[in-house]
Amino acid sequence: MQVWSSKTFNKKRVITICSMFLSLLVLILTCCSIQPVSAATIEDNLSAFINTSSSLQDQANMQQQLETSAVSQSESIQDSIDVLKNTIAQDNTIIAQHKETIANLDAEQQKLADQQKQDTETLVSYVRNLYTDGDTPYLTYVSWLVSSTSLTDLINRSSYIDTILSFYHDLSVKISANSQVIAAKRSLEQNETQKLTDEVQSNQQLIDGLSVALAKQNELLNSITNDEAQTTQAQSRGQNTLSETQRLIAAEHMQAQLATQAEYQQILESELKSDSVLGTFSTPMKLDGQVGQLLSFGSTFLGVPYTWGGTYPQFDCSSYVQYVYGHFGIKLSRVTWDQYNEGQSVARDNLKAGDLVFFSTYQAGPSHVGIYVGNGIMINSSNSGVSYANLNSDYWSSRYYGARRVIAQ
Repeated sequence: MQVWSSKTFNKKRVITICSMFLSLLVLILTCCSIQPVSAATIEDNLSAFINTSSSLQDQANMQQQLETSAVSQSESIQDSIDVLKNTIAQDNTIIAQHKETIANLDAEQQKLADQQKQDTETLVSYVRNLYTDGDTPYLTYVSWLVSSTSLTDLINRSSYIDTILSFYHDLSVKISANSQVIAAKRSLEQNETQKLTDEVQSNQQLIDGLSVALAKQNELLNSITNDEAQTTQAQSRGQNTLSETQRLIAAEHMQAQLATQAEYQQILESELKSDSVLGTFSTPMKLDGQVGQLLSFGSTFLGVPYTWGGTYPQFDCSSYVQYVYGHFGIKLSRVTWDQYNEGQSVARDNLKAGDLVFFSTYQAGPSHVGIYVGNGIMINSSNSGVSYANLNSDYWSSRYYGARRVIAQ
C-alpha cells in the first residue's frame, strides 16, 4: 500500500487547516528535493508496447504463411516419394513375374535339350543295332543292305532306314524351332526385366534426392515452428507486461484519488494512534530467526487481497511489511515514508534478501514498499494482493526509489 504521510498525523489532532498546510508543505519540499518518476513516462511506453505487440503479430502472421507454404511443399514432396515408392513396388512385382517366366522358359529349354539328347541317343542305339545281326557284331550296315534277297527287299530296307532318319531329323528340327521360340521369349522377358530394373533404379535415385529435399524442408519447418513458438511466447510476455502495466497505472490513479479523500486520512490517523507509533531506528536490528524464515512466513499471505489503509488481517504495502517483520521482532513504523527512514541505505547492486525496497508510484517519494527476496524479485502487497514482482520489469524499474537494510547481517 502506498502512503504519503509524515508523523504529523501521529500527533494530537489539529485543526483541519493546519493539517492540510503541513501536508502541502511536506509535498512542496519533497518535490523540490526529489525528482518524481512520472507515470507519464511509463504511459508513453505503452505506445511502444502496443507497437511491439503489433510488430510481433505481423511477424507471427508472416511465420504462419511460411509454415503453411513449408507444410504444403513438404506434403508435395512426400506425395511424390509415396508415388515413386508405389511405382517401384509395382515394378518389382512385375520384375518378379518376368523372372519367374524366364525361369520357366529356362526349364522348358532344358527339357527340350534333354529330349533332343535322349532322341539322339535312341537313334544311335537303334542304328547300332541295325549294324549288327544277332551274335555277329561285325555285320555292317552295308552288308545288311547287300544281304537283301531281292531288289524290292533292298528298297524296303533302304526306305526303312530313311524313314527312321527322317523322323529323327524332323524331331530335331522341331526341337530346334521350339528352342528358338523359347530363346526369343526369354530375350523379350529379359529385356522387359532389365527395362523395369533400370526404371526402379532411376526412381530410387529420385526418392533419394526427394528424401534429402524433404529432410531440409522439415528442418526449415522445425525452424519456423520454433520461431513461431518464440514469437508466441514473446507475444504472451508482451501482453502480460502490457496488461500488468496498464493495471498498475490504473491502480496508481485510483490510489492518488483515494489519497485525497478525507476518509482515508481519518482511517490512517486512527491506525497510527492505535499502533502506538515507535521512533525510527537508524541501525539494522537483530532478527528473531533466519531471513529464510521471514521470507517463508511472508509467502504464507500470497493472494491476500490488497486493502487501501488495511492492517492485518487486511494489508496495504506498508502494513504487510510491518506485520511480517514484527513477527520476527523488528518493529517497523506503519507508513511507507517512515519505513524509508529506518535502517541503513543500501545500493541497488548490493541488495540482499530481507532488505526493504521502495518505489515512487502514485506520488513522488517512497510511496510503495516491498521485501526483497533475491534474484531481482520482491514480495509485496500491491493492487493484485500479496504477490511476487520483478524489480527489473519496466514498471517497477522505472519507479525504483531506493532500499533500506533493517536486518543486522
